[in-house]
Amino acid sequence: MMRLRPAGGMTMVSAWSLSAVFRALAVCILLGAIGPLSTAPAARASASAQCTDCHKKTMPAVVEEWETSAMARSGMGCGDCHGYAHTSGADAHKAVMPGIRTCSKCHEEQATRFSLGKHGKAEQALFASDMGKKVRAHSPDIFDRSCATCHNEICRDGGQCDACHGGHRFQAREAMKPEACLPCHMGNHPQYESYSFSRHGALYRSRGLDPSIPTCATCHMSGGDHMVKTGWGFFGIRGEEPDPEMACDQKTVRDALETLGPVLAPDSFRPTLAGWTDHRQKMVAVCAQCHTRTRAQKELLAADKIVAQANRLAAGFLRQANQLKDQGALNQKAYFWLIRDKMHAQRMGMYISAFHQYPEGVLLELIHFKRETMALQRQLSETTPTTK
Repeated sequence: MMRLRPAGGMTMVSAWSLSAVFRALAVCILLGAIGPLSTAPAARASASAQCTDCHKKTMPAVVEEWETSAMARSGMGCGDCHGYAHTSGADAHKAVMPGIRTCSKCHEEQATRFSLGKHGKAEQALFASDMGKKVRAHSPDIFDRSCATCHNEICRDGGQCDACHGGHRFQAREAMKPEACLPCHMGNHPQYESYSFSRHGALYRSRGLDPSIPTCATCHMSGGDHMVKTGWGFFGIRGEEPDPEMACDQKTVRDALETLGPVLAPDSFRPTLAGWTDHRQKMVAVCAQCHTRTRAQKELLAADKIVAQANRLAAGFLRQANQLKDQGALNQKAYFWLIRDKMHAQRMGMYISAFHQYPEGVLLELIHFKRETMALQRQLSETTPTTK
C-alpha cells in the first residue's frame, strides 16, 4: 500500500503522531502537570546540593565518596535513592534506606539474577535452620552480631547491594575484589582463606586486580552474572547420586545436616544430577578461559573425590556419634553441638579447600577427623558393655 510522504520525508502517520505529542506536552506544561523539560535536572541538582551541603558538616566522608561515584557523575541525585521527604535533622526518619528494589530501577537484570542465586536466599537459610533458631534463642545479642550479620546484611528486604558494592561509591570494581567476600566467606566456611592461600590468591596479592588473575567474581559471577550457585551447592551433597557408596554416605550426612537445619534452606544443593552437571559444565567453561578444558575437568574431578572423602569421614564420625546417642551417652542437645562443632564446618572446610586449590586446608581437616573419630571410639569403648 502506498504511503503519503509530506516534505522532509516523514510519513503522514508519524507527522500526525509527533504533532499530537507536542500538543499534549504543551497542555501538560500549561496545566502545571510537568515543568519545562530543562528544569528536572536543575531541580534534582538543587535538591542534592542541599543534601550534600548539610551532610558535609555531619558525615563528610560519605559525601566525598558519593561525589567521586559514577552515579553522581551521571547526574543522579541523593533523592533518587533516598527520596526527598527528608529535609532537616528533625525529619531524618523520612529518608528512605535503599535496598535492591531501589537499585533494580536501573539494574533490573542484576537484581533479578541476585534473587535467583544463593545470596538472594541467605535470610531464608538463616531461619530455616534449627541451629540459627537455637543460637538466637540462647544468645540473641551474639546471634545478631554473628550469623545474622551476614545473612541479613546481604538479603534484608530482598537484598542489600551495598553488602558488596560499598556505599557511597558503589563501584563494580570494588566488588570484584576477593576482600568484598571476606567478611562472610571465612571461618566456618573458609572460601576466602582457601582462595587466599592458593596459587590464584598468591598471584592476586602479587599483582592486584588484574584481568589475568581469577578472583571470586571471575569464577562465581562470570560475566557479571549475579546468580551465584555451584554444582555441589553449599553442603557437598546432591539429590541424585549414581554411586551407591557415596549415596549412602551422603544420606548419613544429610540426616545430620537436617538436624542442624541449614540444608533445609531453599536451593542449598542441586536436587538432580542434571542440575549438578549443568553447573559443572558452566564452571569448566569458566576455567577454560585460562586453562585447557582437559586440565579443568581433571582438577574439578580431583576435588570431587575430596567431597566423597569428606562425606566418608563425616559419615564414619556420625555413625559412632549415633551409637553414643542410642546408648544414652549423648542426649539430643549434646549430640546437636557435637556434630555442629566437630563435623559440620570441618567437612565443608575440606572440600572448600580442595576446590579453591588450598592443599594444607585439606590436610588439616583430615587430621581433625582422624583425631575426633579416635576420641569417639575411645568413648564408645568406655560406654559399651563388655561380654564375658
